[in-house]
Amino acid sequence: MGAPSKRARKVRKAAEFDLKRLENALWLPRDGQTTIDTWTPSDIFTAREEQMIGQFVRASRMAEQMRTDDALAAAFSNRLAPQRSIAVKMVPAQGARGMAIAAEANALFGQAGVGIHPATLADIHGCLVNHGIAFATIETAPREDGTRVDMGLRFWPIEYIRWDPVFRVFKARANPETVQPGDLHTGEFDSSGNVVNYGFVGGFWIPVVHGDGRWVIFSKNESLPFRSVDACILAAATVWARHAFAIRDWTKGSVAHGSAKVVGELPQGVPLQDAEGALTQDASALAQLLRAFASSDQPVGIRPAGSKTEFITNNSTAWQVWSELVSNAEKAAARIYLGTDGILGTQGGAPGVDITALFGVASTIVRGDLECIERGINTGLIEPWCAINFGDSNLAPRRQRCLLDEDAESEKKAYADRMTAYSTALKTLHDAGVVVTESCAAEMAVKYGVQPLQLAAPIAPPPPKPGSGEGSVPAAAAAPTSNLRSVPRDVKER
Repeated sequence: MGAPSKRARKVRKAAEFDLKRLENALWLPRDGQTTIDTWTPSDIFTAREEQMIGQFVRASRMAEQMRTDDALAAAFSNRLAPQRSIAVKMVPAQGARGMAIAAEANALFGQAGVGIHPATLADIHGCLVNHGIAFATIETAPREDGTRVDMGLRFWPIEYIRWDPVFRVFKARANPETVQPGDLHTGEFDSSGNVVNYGFVGGFWIPVVHGDGRWVIFSKNESLPFRSVDACILAAATVWARHAFAIRDWTKGSVAHGSAKVVGELPQGVPLQDAEGALTQDASALAQLLRAFASSDQPVGIRPAGSKTEFITNNSTAWQVWSELVSNAEKAAARIYLGTDGILGTQGGAPGVDITALFGVASTIVRGDLECIERGINTGLIEPWCAINFGDSNLAPRRQRCLLDEDAESEKKAYADRMTAYSTALKTLHDAGVVVTESCAAEMAVKYGVQPLQLAAPIAPPPPKPGSGEGSVPAAAAAPTSNLRSVPRDVKER
């Protein structure tokens, strides 16, 4: 057989990157867009449909407004919390040179690195959770002595990104002053060599290519990630609608229940209006009396003879519907963002459920987020940085989250339990008087799935306890007695 093959890996070369073009940082376009304050159910469904086709302007505005909802904000915050608190480390490639490169990378991309800020990662993570995809640009800065090219990661708002179904590529809208021909596709120039403007005032649409030295794409899915189940905004949009509008209607119903209406009736034959259409004097007096009753400013009043007054209250039980909708939306928000509503405790309807198992589901979702972010950084930022500075990416280190390996910890605990059972079995045999040999201990170790214990000597039965009579020396041998019978005293004296 031949030598074992190396792990498959795409090696990046320095020649792939146009450093002069990368030094020209992209600027966000100037458009003055503001948040949409008023949303109707129709607006919410329209924004969701635009998210489904890869148009993110209204969808990003909706994500901002959804954070004003208490249930969605709490679930969203809990989803992002682990990313802020789990440390990172740089895993070097093999060899002394790999260690040296990792030490340099740690200053840029490590826990306290200057190339990746926690605020940038928070924005990337939030966009990834809501939209199923996130984007970042790389700022390139050659050092004055020319020895190194430093790189930094910067979040690019998704509202300036769209999906091009013709070219099947994401495109970003950037400030025209920063766009260069190398940023555009071939054929995006007119016959005179001028850049073609796609008709959007204030910017050009340029392709977004992961790992080209300028762009980093964070995605858990290869095909149309903005339509996948990982895009929480698709499901959360309806939750926000029914939660927000249920609270609004609940508030209106509460006002109606707490505000009784007073209705008056004039005596028969008394006109309500005069010839000019104004209230008559009697009608005005009765209306003033009713207003005083309704406002509680006047505890008593005189009602004209023959007139009637009636208090009308809202006896509907429709408020129970709004209460159920609000409770259901709170559970749904937790399930969408965290995979479980177990964090709601008894209010979430989870008494008697193993809460650790529920959090286990949620932890896999968070782990998937963190692994996606680290994979994007490693392939889209660190490998190009290593290729540009060291010729290729063969010795590129990996940025890795210091996550607890749950499988390894479970295996350790299971092994410890098996070893305890194995030791207990040996002790039980010993206490029962069985001689335990090395071969016997080895056979038992195989059955328990553990490493056999090395015995100093065969385990012999314990010595008998004094006075137990079990295995003791016969009384005749221990204390010989005479065969003579006892005789009277006077006979002994003779």
